[in-house]
Amino acid sequence: MNRVRLLFVFLLVVIIDQITKTLILNYMSNNIDEINILPFLDFTLVLNSGVAFGMFSEIGKISPILFSLFAILVAALLLLWSLYNKQSYFCIGLIAGGAVGNAIDRLRIGAVVDFIDVYWQNLHWPVFNFADISITVGVSFFIFSEFINKRKTKNQL
Repeated sequence: MNRVRLLFVFLLVVIIDQITKTLILNYMSNNIDEINILPFLDFTLVLNSGVAFGMFSEIGKISPILFSLFAILVAALLLLWSLYNKQSYFCIGLIAGGAVGNAIDRLRIGAVVDFIDVYWQNLHWPVFNFADISITVGVSFFIFSEFINKRKTKNQL
């Protein structure tokens, strides 16, 4: 059953990520530059040809393929690790799904579609997407669960 949960979370993240990016890309590329959602949240279309926060975007045309292959390899290794060790299904599903979601963008259009713009006055966090949220939440939950498991093990000794 846990293996089904891993696959379900992985596929759900990829599907939601791709649907939201497709909707935003189709709507914003033809109509508008920015959608105001809340006083601290806008949807702003950014095509990120690099990795986190746009790093390495100057590598060139081969970078989307290299980054995508690397992300897919890491996602596959994480999924296999989770299945083999029979743990962290939810966290690994989030991380791998986010990695593959961004890799699909790079292969499909040569850049990652980012659109969630969180800010306070003139201070903006780098624009991100659902895949980035999934990766961040998955890594955070994984670290937290490992910390809790280590405390439980230490207390049992």
